[in-house]
Amino acid sequence: MTTASGGEGRRGAPVTESSTILPASRRAMHGLRQAVVDERDGPLPAMLVALTVLAGVVDAASILGLGHVFVATMTGNLVFVGLALAGAKGFAISPCLLSIGGFIVGALAGGHACRVAGGHRGCALRNVLAVKLALATVVTAIIVSVDGHPGAGTRDIAVVLLAASMGCQLAAIRYLKVPDLLTVVLTLTITGALTERGLGPFHPAVLRRAIAVLAFAVGAISGGILVVDVSLSAALGLGLGIIVSVAIAAHLASRSSGDWTSR
Repeated sequence: MTTASGGEGRRGAPVTESSTILPASRRAMHGLRQAVVDERDGPLPAMLVALTVLAGVVDAASILGLGHVFVATMTGNLVFVGLALAGAKGFAISPCLLSIGGFIVGALAGGHACRVAGGHRGCALRNVLAVKLALATVVTAIIVSVDGHPGAGTRDIAVVLLAASMGCQLAAIRYLKVPDLLTVVLTLTITGALTERGLGPFHPAVLRRAIAVLAFAVGAISGGILVVDVSLSAALGLGLGIIVSVAIAAHLASRSSGDWTSR
């Protein structure tokens, strides 16, 4: 039996701090650090956690303030379209189709923004955040100009632009390929957390999945509270603030030459 200083454990695997017996608090902190900043993906996980919060905020804002439509979760829109076609009351086809159309355009734009980054993952995210920042600024300005009470036409414009922003974001997620941080599609994240039980509660992968689900929930709750108790403009302002913060971080990351920057 070898010790931590012996260099190797069973089956010839190197013994690291994470594989030795550590207090629960130290294991939790070590796992948490690896969940948000690791060698493979550098600072990308931390930035994608913030964008997961954003996804919750904008979906809450769009559902409560823009006519019961999703701008991030396209699966929900497809369900709403199906219910409307089935004759269910309270579901409109037009806003959902506008959102899906905006998402498609945004995904195409996001894919192009990633491809022109020259294979640098930090540059790719920076490019995408630049597009998202432009779209979010326009949407927020529009909603503020109508004092947070948009008419039908203004709602449609906001839905298209927000959906385009989220389509751009999902294109970046597909390009970056950071495990367990899809920012919107959380079904697989939750399934992974439930089925891969052998990793232990403090494993970085387990913690990352938990953080992703919590981040989306925090975003949805925050967006919902702001729309209900303050205004739609306040919720969109929070989303804009998140984008600005992540855009600054992505700009700094685009200057890095670390191994994590290559796909």
